[in-house]
Amino acid sequence: MANSRGFTLIEVLVALAVLAIALSAAVMASGQYARGQAQRQELVFARMVAANVIAEARLAERWPQAGERDGDAQIAGRDWRWRLRVSDTPDGDIRRLDASVFAANADPAVDTPIATVTGFAGARSRTP
Repeated sequence: MANSRGFTLIEVLVALAVLAIALSAAVMASGQYARGQAQRQELVFARMVAANVIAEARLAERWPQAGERDGDAQIAGRDWRWRLRVSDTPDGDIRRLDASVFAANADPAVDTPIATVTGFAGARSRTP
């Protein structure tokens, strides 16, 4: 009998098993990459909301009043909730503005913010 060339059934099954494992690892890695990209995108948009809240507070009031304010914003077709905390600093001529941004359905009193941005307002912009 002539020696035929080719793969045995066992060799084909082992090759298919190795291929299946490699493909499933590639699918899992691409899924993790996509989730990571979505989280980074969410963080960028949340920081944009926070920066806008601080800028609007500076523009609306020459000397922002100490206290907390809540509001809603929309960026990138998404709704966001924000909380602005204006507080005094040891330097009486500077106020600190902390803007925290949450998902639209979050409760700012309980949930962790997606992003927090800090800014400052100086008394030089205060009216005499």
